[in-house]
Amino acid sequence: MHKAEDLYQDRKDNRILDNFDGDYGYPLLGKTVSLVKDPYSLMQDHYQRYGPISRMALVTGQRTLLMLGPEFNEAILFDREGNFSSAMGYRANLGHFYEGGLLLKDGDDHKKLRRATQPAFKTDSLRGYVEMMQPIQASHIENMPVATEFTFFPRIKETLLDVASHVFVGLNIYGKDAKRLNKNFVAISDGLVTALPYPIPFSPFWKAQRARNQLRDFFERRINRRRKDDKQDIFTQVTKAQTEKGEFLSDGDVSGHMSFLLFAAHDTTTSTLMNMMYYLGKNRKWQEKLREEVFTISKDNLEYEDLNKMTNTELVFKETLRLNPSVMMLGRRSIKETEIAGYKIPADTHLTLGLCYVHRMSEWWDEPLIFDPNRFKEARGEDKRHPYCYTPFGGGAHKCIGMHFALMNARIFIHQILKKYKITIDENYEPKFQYFPMPMASDGLRIRLDKI
Repeated sequence: MHKAEDLYQDRKDNRILDNFDGDYGYPLLGKTVSLVKDPYSLMQDHYQRYGPISRMALVTGQRTLLMLGPEFNEAILFDREGNFSSAMGYRANLGHFYEGGLLLKDGDDHKKLRRATQPAFKTDSLRGYVEMMQPIQASHIENMPVATEFTFFPRIKETLLDVASHVFVGLNIYGKDAKRLNKNFVAISDGLVTALPYPIPFSPFWKAQRARNQLRDFFERRINRRRKDDKQDIFTQVTKAQTEKGEFLSDGDVSGHMSFLLFAAHDTTTSTLMNMMYYLGKNRKWQEKLREEVFTISKDNLEYEDLNKMTNTELVFKETLRLNPSVMMLGRRSIKETEIAGYKIPADTHLTLGLCYVHRMSEWWDEPLIFDPNRFKEARGEDKRHPYCYTPFGGGAHKCIGMHFALMNARIFIHQILKKYKITIDENYEPKFQYFPMPMASDGLRIRLDKI
């Protein structure tokens, strides 16, 4: 029995978008190939030809309105009247693997889950994670190749998977459970972006669905035991979280939430740190500026309060996410007919917010293609020109719950690696970028570390 306010979930997507300018693209695939290859070029083409809002289609023929501009970000993410569904915006993609995650919930269900798990991301909890993360990162950094060029991606992916296994799930990083968890997680990531999202036996999508089931089972079999433990990892805290009525979250909510948190925390941070390493390797002055900052903190092991001293690191973190946000686009679906910036949007219409394009719009940013972390200094404050021109963590009720954890993770890694090594990237090296599922150098990023 559905609640009256949830009946929109039973309605089909509105496919009548011909009153909007645009181009649906190819049958079945729509504009997906062009979008995956280069979202910036596709969005620039639509913006120039059709204006800030245009129609297009995605894989499996899903029709959507592409919206480009901070005014759309604000109206849809802030969502004063509760007129846009995040759950329905992601049902056709993330919904296959992360049902029950925060992005896949709306209204009271979303509030209940977010409110119950918020303590796991409060300052007291973050302070504890700092101690948990540092020895893991230090061990991996110590074992990275030195004085020779190597591919950075597998190294940082393994590092952050171990961090996630320990901090999020409380596992011994060398145990069988951690290896099994990581294997399932990688399989889901591999199947997330595919031209054939169908359960064809042994296809990446099929393997990803099987891994999803194993991941959910992994969490659900451990919930009751974790409620009795005194561990400080996020999973244990979530199992003990209670609603306003004093009830535990359902097993499905816990397993869905944890599966999504692992995806959101790990893949996004992997992408961000890869891109930070690229920009620091290409911009020696900024690398030295951050190294000077690192050495002003005369400690081998940071405390939570030390992180706020790394202000230049935060500037580089922000600029990296401006140029290549880990989440390139956001999806929503309208619940009822509404008007945004003079455009009438029909009910049940799928909407795509081009966050990455807004981050590079010359209307809002000075020389937007140039790497310039100083644009985030208070004196310039380019990100303050519109409250929604910079949205790497989304906005409104669904703003990323782990945004402070992500910055903390990046600061700790940068502190440890710049304290020991000089990062070198060949000046003629210009790697081709992939943008999905996360933006990063498609060859895994070739770098060299030399001991200081």
